[in-house]
Amino acid sequence: MSVRTRAAIVLIALLILPGFATTVSAASVVELENPIWLADADLGLEVIAAGGPSTQKILVAGADGYARLLDGENPREQIELVTTTEETLRAISWHPRGNTALLAGDGGTLLRYATEDHSVTTVSGSGQLNGVDLTSVSWNAAGTDAYIGGVDGWIWAYHEGEDGIGVFTLLEETKSSSISGIACHAEVNVCVASTAGDGVAIIDTRDGHSLHWIGGLDNRWNGVNCGEPNWYRCIAIGEHQNIGRIGIEIDDVDRSTILIQRIPSITGEFTHVNTRASSEALITLAPFEVMAWDIDDAEAYEWIDHTTVVESSSALAGERLVGSWGTVDNPDIGFLVTSYGAIIGFHPPVETNPWASNTVTYILGGLVIIAVPGVAFGLIFINSETLQRKYYARRAAKREVADAARVEAEKAAKKSERTAKKS
Repeated sequence: MSVRTRAAIVLIALLILPGFATTVSAASVVELENPIWLADADLGLEVIAAGGPSTQKILVAGADGYARLLDGENPREQIELVTTTEETLRAISWHPRGNTALLAGDGGTLLRYATEDHSVTTVSGSGQLNGVDLTSVSWNAAGTDAYIGGVDGWIWAYHEGEDGIGVFTLLEETKSSSISGIACHAEVNVCVASTAGDGVAIIDTRDGHSLHWIGGLDNRWNGVNCGEPNWYRCIAIGEHQNIGRIGIEIDDVDRSTILIQRIPSITGEFTHVNTRASSEALITLAPFEVMAWDIDDAEAYEWIDHTTVVESSSALAGERLVGSWGTVDNPDIGFLVTSYGAIIGFHPPVETNPWASNTVTYILGGLVIIAVPGVAFGLIFINSETLQRKYYARRAAKREVADAARVEAEKAAKKSERTAKKS
């Protein structure tokens, strides 16, 4: 094979291959809507929680004791709540029956919200918390006990005693780093607590609120979620894009495990985790980004890409996310909440007519089908003397035939003219 022929083949390959190349790029699964603003000023929101007795309701809370109730399907429907504190509220847990919720915060603040009259009152007996800054709270599956976590590793079990006075039991075997999250399983009376430096522990309600430390010591954990109702699995989110996959052994809690999996494709840091749907969680990141996590398959995928947010609104991209929720009827439709007080809807991309949207693609594809073979043949032709000889010989033969036909046509025309004159 000659050098010119090889060069021609290489050039053909360069022309053809781009048509078959696959481009992989990060893209959001959903599109964002224009935000709903809860106020004109920065609210300093810290937490959201979904619950309610019959329809989905969302509690949001944050700095200066701010709290508000939103409708889960239409967050424009709101009820501003009057609290009894100016401390920052950092954690919320709805009771399993959905009629009340606990709100915990700085300075030992523990409040109860009631759906009946939308009142927010201080939990009786919460002075026993000794003014410790509270970071997390979660009701167990039966709704008999709530677990409350705070800075310096404090964890209490709480239930309402006689005459409505709260009973608080300080758990034994606690450690010294702050409790970053507590989440209780929806079907069995066990909960998971994550810490800022002492790993992850299982709380067994069935065994006198016993603590069982299962590992994860070398990580800072930022939160925990038990959104898998059918299996005994939870997840913890940590720094450096680490996911802690927690398997709970119901019959022997001490044998429970945590497997750590890093998500290298994510560049931000995990901040909050909320349930989107059964067996799936949405994890918010800083800067503004959202990752979906499939608890069953232990797989992550981009839900809202930071680049997409920047392209739509650079101001919004600078917001700090504090949580998210998916609607009950369609968890692909839902909302994000920022610290400032923006409620941002998300939904799947709007489908378009494929024949209309892909017209340009079809035209370009047709041009490639037509052009690439022609270019390929041309390159081969100019590098083959045999093909050139055959081509020029054939062209000469066609020209001779055409000339002969033209001459015969001219003779016939003159003959016709002479015949017409004689007549």
